[in-house]
Formats: sequence, C-alpha cells, structure tokens
Amino acid sequence: MVIKVVEGANWGDEGKGLMTDYFCHQSSVKGEKCLVVLHNGGAQRGHTVVTPRGEHHVFHHFGSGTFAGADTYLSEDFILNPMAFRQEWEELENLDVSPKVYINPYCKVTTPFDMILNQMKEEVRFKSSNSRHGSCGMGIYETLKRNYCSFNAKGWSKNTWELNRTYLKRIKDDYLLKFVDNMPKYIVDEWADIISSEMLIENYISDMEFMFSHSVFSKEREVVRRYNCLVFEGGQGLLLDQNNIEYYPHLTPSNTGITNPLKIIDRLGGVSEIEVCYVTRTYLTRHGAGRLDGECDKTEINPDMKDLTNVPNPHQGTLRYAKLNEKSLEERILKDFEPAREYGAKLSLAVTHMNEYDCEFSSRVKENFDSIYFSDGETRESVRKSIRTPENDKNAKND
Repeated sequence: MVIKVVEGANWGDEGKGLMTDYFCHQSSVKGEKCLVVLHNGGAQRGHTVVTPRGEHHVFHHFGSGTFAGADTYLSEDFILNPMAFRQEWEELENLDVSPKVYINPYCKVTTPFDMILNQMKEEVRFKSSNSRHGSCGMGIYETLKRNYCSFNAKGWSKNTWELNRTYLKRIKDDYLLKFVDNMPKYIVDEWADIISSEMLIENYISDMEFMFSHSVFSKEREVVRRYNCLVFEGGQGLLLDQNNIEYYPHLTPSNTGITNPLKIIDRLGGVSEIEVCYVTRTYLTRHGAGRLDGECDKTEINPDMKDLTNVPNPHQGTLRYAKLNEKSLEERILKDFEPAREYGAKLSLAVTHMNEYDCEFSSRVKENFDSIYFSDGETRESVRKSIRTPENDKNAKND
C-alpha cells in the first residue's frame, strides 16, 4: 500500500487541496484505487481545487481528491457536520460528482447549537472589545467541549429519531441556554428567533438522515483494505496545532501534523511506501487574531494578487499576510516529521503560489527533503517535481 500524507506547514491556506488532488490524480493514472483520509478538524477546512477543465470547488467535508476519482474516509478524529455535509454534497452534485464517503462510527457530531454558541461568542468579543478570537464559526471547539454527553455518529440510527429529538432538546436546554443566560441582552435578542425556532431541530434531523443515507458506516480496516493508495489530507497547519503552546490561545483543538496519520498507519501494518509532504506558500497567511511573526501589508507580498476563496468574513475578518521565515519553517517541519522516520517515510516539500511572490529556498534547507514540488498555478497541471539525487547534494555543498 502506498501512502501520501499532506500537511500544512504554516497557518493553513498553503495549498493542501491542490497537492491532495495532485497525488490522487497521479494514483489514478497508475490505475491505483485511491482513498482520501480526513483525520483532524472538521468542516471548517476550506481546501480549494480547480481542475484542468475549470471546475472549481472548496472542499470542507469531502476529500480534495474527489475530482480525481478518489473516495473519502472520515476517521474517528474528524468532526461531522450534517448541515455542511448536505450543502456540499448538493454543490458537488451540481458539478455531476457523486462522492463515495465512509464514516467512522466514533466521529463526533456538531449540532446547530454548537455553531450558534460559537458565533454568539465571537459577536460578543467583537462588539465588546472590537477583537476576534479567530474562530471560523463552525462550532468545532464547542463540539469538543460539550463532553458531558457522548454524542457521536454511532449513537444515531433511523429507528431512534424521537430519542435523538429529545437528546437535541437537552443539548439546547442544558448546554446552549446556560451560556446564553450570561450573554449581553442585545446579542441574545439578535439570535432569539433562531434559537427558539421549532424547525431548527427538525431541519437538523433531516440533514442527519441525508448524511447517513449518502454515506457508509465503516470501521478503519474494512475501508482501507479496498484501496492500494491512501492520501491523508490534513486540516489547518502546523502552527495551529493544539500543542503549539507558544501561540496559545489562538489555536485549533486538534493535531494538525503527523500524529493522527501515524496512529492509523501504525494500526494498518504492511505499508510499502510513505511520503509526508509539507505544503507552504512562498509567504505566510493567517485568518483571525493571534500572533503572526513578520506580519506585513499585502502590498509587500503582491498588491495585484486576488484570493477568491479567503474573502473577509464576520468571524475571522480579513486574511493577514507575512514574510516567510525559512529557519522557522525548517525547524517545525523536521520536528513534526521526526516520528515518521521509524516508518521509513520520505520527506517532501510543496511550494505553492510561486507566481505571486518570489521566495527561493537555500540549498541547506533543500537538503532536508527527498523531493520538492513547485506550483505557480491553480491546477494539478501546474505542479512539477524535483527529486533529490547524489549529484544535487554535491552541487548544494559546493554552493
């Protein structure tokens, strides 16, 4: 079995969707059956893929290799969002794409009350102090924090909808409303109609039914044994990892690096080839609040570039920019990759957005990688690969 692991090296928005699509397409050309594994976070990810034919989609709940014919597996560490699942499925259906999706029964599930609470908190922060935490408004942290009750995919079935309805009302009354009571009245008044709507739970249950009727519950081994290529597609980037305490509290509540993929790889056994590919733009971007070393105005990067995906939004504000620090990039990649060495994994780097800002890496940094991918466009056809050879190493030492 061949395994590719695609991880963001920075704050997200590096080009993980592009590289996942590239690897899945390479697999399909070889006649391999490919599965994309989403192993962290949830539908807050937004991975843009543009096909050579001009099809465009931002992947949230499905693998970015979908256009290349790959199926999707949502592992136990992925957070389901039935509302986002349905919306995205219908968007893909309009593009004549019908994804095949497997769901681990132990996936946690976001409710509308988690999303409402998340967005209300952000509004309170902004209106009271004109600041943001940087949340995406998808209720990821709230879903995980709501640990007084075990609410996962396994607990749902078509035969228990009345029980599910009761359970959701309990989450609303015992969880959401307790927080609402302590919020400013002007915020509560803005959300009152939505919170009290009788259709909120009914629409959510309808979305749950849709998600389960368009996916397959399956345990890990039952899924992966059907494929000869796995592509692990990470969400967010290394700098947002929950253990990156140096940047606390503006982090994401998940493992954004190699930890989750290795946990699954270790259980599989019999893996013939592993490549871990860290993706970076030639510059840094960051959503929302928090520390951003080397921050600068967009004009210092490229005043003419336009990002159609990362548009300003009420939860995260406008995309921020910074110059890339080569030494810091090298250190965090090597630190994250270290546990993969005992599996015989190869290390690669993907440098995207090269058409927007010129950033040449030093020979010393390049020596760390078995191969480097370069992209100066939006599609998989823009990706080119440079493989490290003894001759390259010799030339690098002579530089």
